[in-house]
This record gives sequence, C-alpha cells and structure tokens, in this order.
Amino acid sequence: MISFQRLLGREDEFFSLLEASALEGSRAVAELRALFRPGAMRSLETFAAVRRKDKEITTRLQEMLVTTFVTPMEREDIEALADALYKIPKTVEKFAERYLIVEEQLKDVDFSRQLILVEQAVQLVHRMILALKEGRDLGGIKALQNELQLIESHADDLVLDMMQALYRPGFPALKAVMLHDLFALNEKVVDRCRDAGDVLSHVLLKNS
Repeated sequence: MISFQRLLGREDEFFSLLEASALEGSRAVAELRALFRPGAMRSLETFAAVRRKDKEITTRLQEMLVTTFVTPMEREDIEALADALYKIPKTVEKFAERYLIVEEQLKDVDFSRQLILVEQAVQLVHRMILALKEGRDLGGIKALQNELQLIESHADDLVLDMMQALYRPGFPALKAVMLHDLFALNEKVVDRCRDAGDVLSHVLLKNS
C-alpha cells in the first residue's frame, strides 16, 4: 500500500492540480461531444479556453516544483505526468480546429464510435489519478491501466477499420485526406491518455 501522507510537503496541492488537469481533458472531450450535436454552436473558443486553463495548471505545477522542497513523487514524474495530461485537451483542440474547417464536406461521417473510446480513456485517466491520490494498492491501479490499454487496442483496431473505406476505388481523394487526418487525431487522443496512464503506472511501481 502506498502512503504518500508519510511525505512532507504540499501533497494535496500537487494532487489537486493533477486532478484538475485530468478534468480539463474530460471537459475538452465533453466539448467535442457537444460539437457534433445538431444546432450546436460552431466555435473554437471553448476548446481554446480549456487548453489555456490546462496550461495555467501545468505552469502552476512547474512553479511548485521549483519552490517546494519535498514533493509527493519524483520531480521528473510530476513533470512527465503534467505534460501528458496537457497534451490531451491540446490534441482535442487540434481535432476541433481541423474538423470545423472541413465540416461541410463531412456531414455524412459518423465519429461517434471513436468518441466513445476517447470518453472512456479520459475517464480512466481521471480515476487513476484519484486512486494515486488516495494511495490505492498497485493491483487496483494496474487494473485501471489494463482497462486503458484495452481501450487503446480497440481504438487502434477501429481506426484501421474506419480507414479501409478511404482506400476503396472511387472514394474522393480530398475527402480521404481529410478523414485520414481526423481519424488519426481522434486515435491520438487515446494515445495521449495511454501516455498519462503509463506515467501513473510507472510511479506506482516505483513507490509500492
């Protein structure tokens, strides 16, 4: 059992900031879900606001690493986790930017299967950070990591399945380029979640 409470320092503030960063990732994905609803406002500002907020959180974590004598994890682990978490809303924003440029040409495309996996991935990352904060045993967090890896595997299989149509004779070339880019970006969001999960799992192994 991990007991980070044995450590001196500002453990609660570090963990609260990491959790807040994970929640910004979930918020970005929720905004992406809203983007596909009929009649939804078409604006990038909501995505930019999430990314800016997460950047503020990351900057605060970096400042605390400089000013805090004892940290609840090794400093390089906190930096790696903060960076991985920040890349989640940043990648979601990239998808939204490109989707809104070509939306008119892709009205017949359904991204919902990918979106379900993205939502599951960000939720698991949040649960893993909460588990780390609570000092849960290695087995509990590894179980969440296994779920995350399974979702990543499903995302890889799904993106290959969705891209098959792009290579069929007669499929519009420009549309194929657009979709290839967007499918890959959605899959990359899951990869970013996996990266965060890998850091969390690594931290658990070192501190168990």
